[in-house]
Amino acid sequence: MSFILANTWNERGLQLQAIKNKCNSIINNLNLPEDDVRVKGMIHVRQFCNTIAFIPIKLQQNAEIPNKRPAILTSLDLANITDLSNMLTDLNKNAKTSFITMVQFALENCIVRIIEAILGVNPQRDFNQNANLIVGLSGISEAERKMELMMLPAWIRNTLHANGIHNRQNRTIVVDGESYIFERGQRISCGSWSHIFHAVFHSLSVVEEIFISDRISTIEQISAV
Repeated sequence: MSFILANTWNERGLQLQAIKNKCNSIINNLNLPEDDVRVKGMIHVRQFCNTIAFIPIKLQQNAEIPNKRPAILTSLDLANITDLSNMLTDLNKNAKTSFITMVQFALENCIVRIIEAILGVNPQRDFNQNANLIVGLSGISEAERKMELMMLPAWIRNTLHANGIHNRQNRTIVVDGESYIFERGQRISCGSWSHIFHAVFHSLSVVEEIFISDRISTIEQISAV
């Protein structure tokens, strides 16, 4: 998935669809029972696409079509276009933070359960440590780069939780020519829906590579709790 900064809500919807397609592709390729934690993780990500992300994006898209606005105003019990615009602005801002947070929770929980299945112990609840551990256990190539791609959504999430201000060490991650710049004390410019979808897509690509690695794919069943 190449990075394109979407200019329309329809384009954002198509970028979201790419995430859902990625989840479906991983699920199909795993060929595991639905209650396996690896499948469940992808199902949860897809569910967040279909709810937390899709609804505000589709509402915003339809609100820009004049003949659809009256129905939206009525259904939301809003008085005028200004109220609708304010509501949708707030909804999309909150939805971005909620989406990336819940996606990250799903991936983090999935990775924790895989580590438990391999090592037989409960790992620390620190995603950086667990991501580093699962990359090492899986034996995938370019470990340092794959770690960056897995951590990128988490770094965006942490910054959005701090009102868009990055409060940790400076770092710049380049993905498909797009620079994700995190400067301590500065507001990020990579918190758009397009950036979030792009970061999540590439994180999922690493997760997929982990899933199909010899060490992980040979685990027949990891039951979801």
